Amino acid sequence: MSLTDDLYREVILEHFKNPRHPGRLEKPDLMAQGANPFCGDEMTLTLSVKAGRIEAIRAECAGCSISQAAASMMTEAVTGRSFEEAVQIAKKFKGMMLEGGTADFPDDLEDLEALEGVKKYPVRIKCAILSWNTLLEAIAAWKAGKHEASHTEGEEGDRPDLAHKKPEETEDPPAPTVPAAGAAAVPSDAAGAVREKLKGVIDPEINMNVVDLGLIYDVQVADKGQVRVVYTLTSPGCPLGPLIKGQIEGAVTKLPWVQQIHSELVWSPPWDPRTMASEEAKDTLGIW
Repeated sequence: MSLTDDLYREVILEHFKNPRHPGRLEKPDLMAQGANPFCGDEMTLTLSVKAGRIEAIRAECAGCSISQAAASMMTEAVTGRSFEEAVQIAKKFKGMMLEGGTADFPDDLEDLEALEGVKKYPVRIKCAILSWNTLLEAIAAWKAGKHEASHTEGEEGDRPDLAHKKPEETEDPPAPTVPAAGAAAVPSDAAGAVREKLKGVIDPEINMNVVDLGLIYDVQVADKGQVRVVYTLTSPGCPLGPLIKGQIEGAVTKLPWVQQIHSELVWSPPWDPRTMASEEAKDTLGIW
């Protein structure tokens, strides 16, 4: 199974499109806000608590698909459980993500195993564990007699139970190798050929190609094989931007007539899948 298949198994997309326990409780006993500035993820957890047990929990989320799917799985996993049980599940999940722990959850928690592939992308670990760290902060606040808490990934302070391995830095990919001059003639529909080639570039965030997602804004080709690709990303906070840039340039240089490639990242207009994605992409993303 490829990394992309591993990372975006059907269960993850299903939780992303149909989150469990979304929104907020009207009169919560406990509230916690979480943020992951590395990716732009934000969430608010509201809990109803009785005798140290989570009677109900809601998660209001904004951010990447992994953080939202993970929050959905978390709320499903801890509803009806005691604080002690929730903490143990959180430790087991984080052990799987951070310490090479085994993914052997009981049947009622097996959805959590779908996130194991995320640890192969170190920059995405923060997204996957944000909801759990926010929940742990909430539980700690409740035990301290408080009713509100907050957590920001990367600012664990004196809470070693919340800390995790520092993600490996995402380096800019090496400059692509361009074929020698005169290798082939530029075709009449060169821009179309470039777009077709770019369908092999997958956005790891959504597991769809950048063309169908509408991330390729413009393709320009000069007579001598100079190519300019204008593109955007799903989020300004996306930590995989250098990876996608490298894949775009690498894909284009495989065309035998390309002599030079320049990729330009822009943020205007902002990406909107409702108007920019293909119909197939909209169906997959649950946009109607």
